[in-house]
Amino acid sequence: MPTCPLCMRSLETSVHLMIECPLAQQIWHTLVAWQNCEGVTTALQSKPCSISAFRESWMEATPAEHKKGVGSLLILTCWNIWRERNARIFRDKQCSVLQISRCIKDEAQEWAFAGAKALRKLLWEPP
Repeated sequence: MPTCPLCMRSLETSVHLMIECPLAQQIWHTLVAWQNCEGVTTALQSKPCSISAFRESWMEATPAEHKKGVGSLLILTCWNIWRERNARIFRDKQCSVLQISRCIKDEAQEWAFAGAKALRKLLWEPP
C-alpha cells in the first residue's frame, strides 16, 4: 500500500486520507468555525473506523434541520481532499489548508447558488 501523499507518514487508506491524516484533520477543524458545523468536532473525537462512522457521528451531533446540508458539506470536503491528493500525485502541486478550505467554502457557495438549499441553510442562514 502506498504512503499518504498528504502527510508522507502513514499508509494511504480511505480512513487515513479523509479523516486521520494531519492535513485532513486541519481541514475538518477549519469547518468547525463555520456556522452550524460544530458537530464535526464530535465526529473527529469519536475516532471513527470508517468514513461512514465519521458521517454517522457528525449526523448524530447535528440538528435535524441541518443534516442534509451536513451531508453535502461532507461530500464536498472529501472531494476536495481527494483532489488535493491527486494534485500532489499527478501534477506535483500542493495547496495550503487555508487554500483548500477557501475552495470548499467557494464551492459550497456555488452549490448553494445552483440550488442546494440545505447547504445554503447550513452555512448562510442564521441558526
